[in-house]
Parts: sequence; C-alpha cells; structure tokens
Amino acid sequence: DLAEAKEDLAQEEATLAADQKFVANLKKTCTEASKNFNERKNARLQEIQAVSETIEILTQDDARDAMSATYNLLQASSATQHENRQRRQAAQVLRQAASALRQPQLSMMATRAELDAFTKVKKAIDDMIAMLKQQQADEVKKTDYCKKEIQENEMTSTKTEDHKEDLEATSSQLTSKIQTLTDSIAAAKEQISKLQLELQRASEDRKKANLDFQKTVGDQTVVIEVLKAALDRLATYYDKEAFVQKSRQTPPVPQMEYKPSKGATGVMELIEKLIQDAKGLTADSVKEESEAQSAYEQTVADTNAAVAALQQEVTTKTKAKAVATKDKMQTESDIVDTEKELAGLAKYNSELHTDCDYVLKNFESRQEARAQEVEALQQAKQILSGASLS
Repeated sequence: DLAEAKEDLAQEEATLAADQKFVANLKKTCTEASKNFNERKNARLQEIQAVSETIEILTQDDARDAMSATYNLLQASSATQHENRQRRQAAQVLRQAASALRQPQLSMMATRAELDAFTKVKKAIDDMIAMLKQQQADEVKKTDYCKKEIQENEMTSTKTEDHKEDLEATSSQLTSKIQTLTDSIAAAKEQISKLQLELQRASEDRKKANLDFQKTVGDQTVVIEVLKAALDRLATYYDKEAFVQKSRQTPPVPQMEYKPSKGATGVMELIEKLIQDAKGLTADSVKEESEAQSAYEQTVADTNAAVAALQQEVTTKTKAKAVATKDKMQTESDIVDTEKELAGLAKYNSELHTDCDYVLKNFESRQEARAQEVEALQQAKQILSGASLS
C-alpha cells in the first residue's frame, strides 16, 4: 500500500541519515586518529633514541650491577601506571556515555574496567556489544511486526464494520418485507371473507328470487287454468244456444223470449286476453329466472376463482414470510457474531497499541542510543587494547 510504502521510505531515510552521521563521525575520528598517530610516532622515535642512548649509558659494566635492581623496579612501576591510565580512560569513556545515555549498565562496565582484569573486561564488553546488537535486531523485527499487525487489524476492522452495516441494512429490508407480506396476507384474507360473505348473500337472494319465481309461475298456472275453465264454460253455453235456435222449423209463438247477452263475446275475448297475459307473465318469469340463475352461477364461478387466487396468494406470501423471517433471524445472528468479532478486533488493537506504541514512538531514539552505547563500548575496548583516542 502507498501508506506502508511511505512509512518504509521514511524509515529507510532515517536509517540512511543515521548511517551517514555514523560515517561522518567515523571519518572525523579516523582523521584525528591518523593525525594523532603521526604525532605519537614522531614522539616515540625521539623517545626511542633517547632511551637507546640512556640504555647505552646504563648498561656499561660499572653501572649495570648497581642499576639492575633499581631498573627492574622502575620497569614494573611504569607498566602498572600505564595500565591504570588505560583503565581510567576506558572508565571515563564509559561513564560519559552512561551519563549521556542514562544507561546504568555502562556505569557498571566502567567500574569493572577499573577493577577487573583486562581480558575479563574485554570479554564482558564483547558480550554487551553482542547483546545490544541483538536488541537492535529484535527491536527492528518487533517494529516491523507491530506495523504489520496494526495495519492488518485496522483493515480487518474496517471490512468487518462495513460487513456489519450491510447486515444491518439487510435486516432492515427484511423487517420491511415481513411487514409488507403480513399486511398483504391480512388484506387477502379480509378480501376472501368479503367475497365469501357477498357470495352467501347472493345465494340467499338467488334462493329468495327462485321461490318468488316458483310462486309466480304457480299462481299464473292456476289463473290460466281457472280462466280456461271459465272460457270453456261460456263457450259451451253459447255454442248450445246457437244450435237450439237453428234447429227450430216453425216460427215461435210470439211471446216474451230471453236472448243471450250481446256482451258475451267481449267477456270471452277479455278472458282470452287474461289467459294470454298470464302466459306472457309466466314466460317472462321463466326467462328472468333463467337469466338470474345464469348470472348467479357466473358470480359463483368468478367468486370461487377470486377466492382461489387470493388463497394461493396467501399461501405464497406466507411461505415468503417464513423464508424472510428465517433470513432475518440468521442475519440478526450474523450481526451478533460480527459485533463479537469487532469486539475481539478492538481488544487485540488495544493490546497491540499497549505492546507497540512505546516501541514505535521511540524506535529511532532507542536505535540511536544503542548505537552510541556500542560505540562507547568499542572505544573503551580500544583503549584497553592499547589504542589512544586522544
């Protein structure tokens, strides 16, 4: 990632700067050491010449015996003084570094340089240098580990938080879907009840209308039969009178005589009309009954089809609601698991910062301080080995 690359670049630049500083200090030290070496070389050549002349004087036969004991004593004293001077210089270097770096281990090493044998002190210095270099390497590994773990933890936390938001959105959508399905199922059931009630009322109305039809047809049938009987009676009477009058051959004796009513024909025509009206009413009733029955049967078919469709809708949506409810329960469970995962990530992040913040914040300064410790120890060892850093 770019951020990690930038961070690595900054770290490499800091390391380069530290190395450049070390090289500059090393060049300066080497230059001064070379200058001091030449000066010491000339001084020692002069010293050797003087000593050679002195030895020549002192080794003459008459002085050799007298000076032998004194010379041996001075030689031992000079070696001891030189060794003590080396100890003091090495201890001074270590104490200055201990004071500057606030490292009590260097103070302890300075004390050992003053008291212990050179070989033992050098071994202790080598061990301490090795330990410091190992600490440097371990701290680099620790820093790399901390950066990597913190970055991965934060990236995982971000992804997990996004996943939680997606789950919460899904849960909200499922809640809305379940409510919509619940309302739709209730509305469908209400519509089914309404259609069934309307069909029941239609059936009752059809039954009542059929009874009225049967009564009307029955009444008109009776009327027709009665009217036909009346018409037949009148027709029989008037047909008989006409036959009797026609069969008489002699003129009747003049007397008062009853004659059929001239309005009989009109009465019979009226009865005929009433019979036809009754038949017409019966026919109209039959037609209306047939149409009403057909309409009722169509209503029954349409209602049953609508109810069946609504019942199928209820079944389908009930299943969909069950699936959505199950999905919502699983989603809620996933949300709980995700929250636990986030809590674990947050806890681990806190542990990482507790363990790593100090190292990350003070990495450069600690690396530099250890490098200075190593340099001080190396200088002390050089002094103890006979090199002069003045």
